[in-house]
Amino acid sequence: MEETLAKYFSGEASLDERSLVESWRSESEENAKVFFESKIVWTESANQAVERPDILASILSEDSEMRSIQRYLIGQSWVKYAAAAVLVFAIGLLFLLNQAENNFQVQSLADGSEISIHGNSKVEVISMTENMREVKLTGKAYFDIERDESRPFIIHTDNAVIKVLGTSFVIDSNDDDTEVSVESGLVELIKNDGKLSVKLEKGELGLVSASNKGIIKKSNDNPNYLAWKTKVLTFKNTEISEVKKVLEDVYGIDVKLDNSSFGNCKLTAKINKKKAKDAIEIIARTFNIEYDFKKNKVILKGKGC
Repeated sequence: MEETLAKYFSGEASLDERSLVESWRSESEENAKVFFESKIVWTESANQAVERPDILASILSEDSEMRSIQRYLIGQSWVKYAAAAVLVFAIGLLFLLNQAENNFQVQSLADGSEISIHGNSKVEVISMTENMREVKLTGKAYFDIERDESRPFIIHTDNAVIKVLGTSFVIDSNDDDTEVSVESGLVELIKNDGKLSVKLEKGELGLVSASNKGIIKKSNDNPNYLAWKTKVLTFKNTEISEVKKVLEDVYGIDVKLDNSSFGNCKLTAKINKKKAKDAIEIIARTFNIEYDFKKNKVILKGKGC
């Protein structure tokens, strides 16, 4: 999105790109905030480029390759390109900070669909045309798909195909498994060979696994399957060993237990939209234990129960 915003503010965006930016901006207050902050960065960087061309020259004079770029930029309205470069960097930083806080990033598509991409997962757009909507997922993501009966939305993973018209669901995939948890609507889960498929409704989970010839379909009894996005963590007599996994999934942190027996303790609590350190603090107080929290690593210290 950062490169598209740079083109938008520089006046070089196509009609589709302008429409994408304006749709993305109106989707949430957070997107609107990033948009207006980016606009300020663009204005200031463009003004600075006009006032101080020596700054760009000094940056681009590091070696012969950069000097050739310098000559090109100065000959091709360098002010606009310099400002765009500053904007891309600044917007990229805004998105990076947001992702670090949330452990996911949001990708808006031209059809109005939205994908929340977990951690280091990746979504590649294969086709987004008037006749086809198709992407490939590596990892985990939450899909909120705009309904369009004339062109189904198709997601490919390494061992499955997911086909929908318009619905919301989570896909968690790796080399061997693809798990689909449906939040709303109807989802079709298909094995890559095309021989088997199941229909999944709200509250259901489907699993394609290399260790199973069929497709497993069952009720989704995991209250935290979407916690990484909602930041609402629900534990009911849950062992700390499992709580640890949820914390790592939600916050992108590494949690270690100083005493392995603490993993057998059980927690009943609801942690509602807390930051990682606050969530750890709640658990520490509950079990009267200590903890060390440095960067993205946490060590829980004590028996706890």
